[in-house]
Amino acid sequence: MKEKKWNIIVLGGTLGILFMVALVTFMIDPYLHYRKPSGILEYPLKDERYINDGIARNYEYEAMITGTSMAQNFKASQMEELWQIPVVKTAYSGATFHELNESIRRAISYNPNLKYVLCSLDGSRINHDAFSDSYEGYPEYLYDKNPFNDVNYLLNKEVVPKTIAVVNYTRAGNKTTTMDAYGTWSQYKVYGKEAVEATVVPKQAAAEVVSFTVEDEARVKENVTENYLKTALEFPEVTFYFYLPPYSVYYWEDLVKTGQLEAQLKAEELAVELLTEASNIHVFAFADRTEITENLDNYMDILHYGDWINEDIMNMIYKGEGELTKKNYQEYFQKVRDLY
Repeated sequence: MKEKKWNIIVLGGTLGILFMVALVTFMIDPYLHYRKPSGILEYPLKDERYINDGIARNYEYEAMITGTSMAQNFKASQMEELWQIPVVKTAYSGATFHELNESIRRAISYNPNLKYVLCSLDGSRINHDAFSDSYEGYPEYLYDKNPFNDVNYLLNKEVVPKTIAVVNYTRAGNKTTTMDAYGTWSQYKVYGKEAVEATVVPKQAAAEVVSFTVEDEARVKENVTENYLKTALEFPEVTFYFYLPPYSVYYWEDLVKTGQLEAQLKAEELAVELLTEASNIHVFAFADRTEITENLDNYMDILHYGDWINEDIMNMIYKGEGELTKKNYQEYFQKVRDLY
């Protein structure tokens, strides 16, 4: 009887501790899986692949900014001022089209009021497998509507420090990270010719030009169609703004030197041709804006630009500047081809 009583005490105590851990995680909810910040606790918004779905699920918004690191420095407040609607930002550093499209589809399923999506269309991700992800170990238990697998969240030892961090963040007098500041890295970087050239990897000139093969064409078509085009056609009430980020002149020099310029432009051209099939998709490109791409004070490396360029991009998209259409996209790519 003593052994049985001991076992019952140990089992009961263990279950009680687990229940308390789950309850505290549920109440504080560091990844905003169940609710948005109420004002009682303040949240340091981090770990985008864990918290973005909570933002999309629980915040009130009519527009969403998403994309890769090329979109992280956008300010939601700027879009709110221009479009006069509430905006959230849920970018994913290094994401593929598949990752971003899945997040967009989840946001649409959560929020019937979603009207606009602004998303980067990274050139390096266009000629990519349609269903590939750049991140392993996605927290799928946070993405679905199955309450039973939430045990992976509520009783996760990796989440406990995040829960404590929310309490400490609040006690220190901090405020929940704004959508402007969330994910932003621009203020921590150094810009200019010296900074950019320090990141350049010397490359040998290619012996021959890289071809845009039949396999490349099929891959681009599947990637763009399965991810963005089908989603836009399925949800015609949502307007999509995609933009090709304006990489620096060093990026284009690399493409020329390695013989990849033509293949890259053909991939981008095909992507734009496909996307413009949907009337609710607007595609923008700015590689011909040499006042941006040739001014290395705008860049921290050959790809990444400062937040003031994100501000310019937002303004240009709002004004319709740099939009590619069925009538002008071929002219644009020929201009870029000649320019670089």
